[in-house]
Amino acid sequence: MTTVVKYHTLGNDYLVADPELGAPAPGTAATRALCDRRTGVGADGVLYGPLPGQGADPQGTFRVRVFNADGTECARNANGLRIFARYLREHGRTHHDELTLRTPGGDVRVRLGGTATAACTIDLGPWTHRAATAAGDAELVGVPLEIEPGTTVHATAVHNGVPHLVALVDDATDELAARIGPLIVGYAGFAERPNAALLTVEDRRTLRVRIWERGVGPAPASGSGACAAACAAHRLGLTDPAVTVVMPGGTVAVEITEDERVLLSGPTSLVGRVTLADEFVPRLRARAPR
Repeated sequence: MTTVVKYHTLGNDYLVADPELGAPAPGTAATRALCDRRTGVGADGVLYGPLPGQGADPQGTFRVRVFNADGTECARNANGLRIFARYLREHGRTHHDELTLRTPGGDVRVRLGGTATAACTIDLGPWTHRAATAAGDAELVGVPLEIEPGTTVHATAVHNGVPHLVALVDDATDELAARIGPLIVGYAGFAERPNAALLTVEDRRTLRVRIWERGVGPAPASGSGACAAACAAHRLGLTDPAVTVVMPGGTVAVEITEDERVLLSGPTSLVGRVTLADEFVPRLRARAPR
């Protein structure tokens, strides 16, 4: 019997695929099958873990891999990792309030709230404003970037374990995100596809953001995207170190510390446990189409 557990944070939903619950090995085919919203369970991604291996420690360090709905692997994901930390405590894998999650993008510290539904905080650590371009690494801060003929955005790169391009706009709307988000994600000048964050600064403590994620498309919320927007706005001198980020799915709090680490706090919600039918399970092991 194979069971997955579904959570969401502000509408950004993930499945936890735990080996102890019969989960498949991390991979493209399993992820696409599980995330399909018509023929699968439906989700923005899958959190595979806790996984065995170097550095795993039941006292507080757990390995996890994150995959997007299209089957591509994500080095780490702020919303997903907060969900995974909650899962670990709810299912008796740890009794600690502070955990280290070991990802391909590096170790991440998570501090859980006093109750299951309380906000938890993730420390994404330092970030850079460098982007991997076709010509090599370059710092991009507040530069005009022509993403297609006749369309230029005021762009700032942020890499916080995941590459982002933040576009400062007068009015961050769903319609604008649908128009320029895919152009940013698919921009040929980048060696690594970034996620797109459209940013409008409401005041020095409030940001309005729309997200377009690689491998997903429009997302009601993104933890690392919210952090990227806050880091970009702070570097441009537009905001205080602590801000509220408003997205279609809801709000999160982002704080930039004096030693230039970025902290994200927000809620998570349990949806339920899903036991997969025997006839569905073979799809998890099918070869993914090229």
